[in-house]
Amino acid sequence: MSSSSPPTTPTPRPQEVKHALHKNVFHPKGERLLGFMKVSKTEQTSLPFNKKENVHYLCCSVTTKRPSKAFISRYRRPDKGDGYEQRRLWPLEELTKVDGYSASAGCLQFDLYFDRAFRFEATTGQEKEEFLQSLATVCSKNLDGRAPPPFFNVSTKVSKALPTASVQSQMDKNKRELLERGQKLAGVETKTAEMAESAKSFSQKAHELANHYKNS
Repeated sequence: MSSSSPPTTPTPRPQEVKHALHKNVFHPKGERLLGFMKVSKTEQTSLPFNKKENVHYLCCSVTTKRPSKAFISRYRRPDKGDGYEQRRLWPLEELTKVDGYSASAGCLQFDLYFDRAFRFEATTGQEKEEFLQSLATVCSKNLDGRAPPPFFNVSTKVSKALPTASVQSQMDKNKRELLERGQKLAGVETKTAEMAESAKSFSQKAHELANHYKNS
């Protein structure tokens, strides 16, 4: 009697994975999933290449509460069990550079630089462009007025999602003005506290003098 191998679980489609991650992972944490794509890790490793192990899902999310925080994360399906396990999590402010290698639709690789470069390979050029465009938009809106990291070798559509030099200059100016205003407010608060303390001391001295002349 021949033994039959157990049926293999079909690989879910990317949109099904995106829906599952949003519903079961990001939404319960109070985050919105804004960027998503299926990727293959292509960074060098001493482990033998395994295509099944190499499939991951790269995500870009933003918290719904203000002030908003943004993150880039990488998930994969576990070897056993259901759901998805988080393999990496980077705060957006730790992203220092994005290199798309080429704006050509045929180029599927790109690097994200954090403490070191992490290389990924997209399934299609369109998915790569859509993810990098989402990432550029999130960088433009969720870095507390800081300039987004540089994006090299990307398409015009991705570049347009980044602030222009004039817009970035205005953002930097607004940030400086807010910092200066905060410093001025801090100075006013200090002066107010000093005046209140001085008035309290004067009142105590006046009370002591009044008692002195009253009893003399």
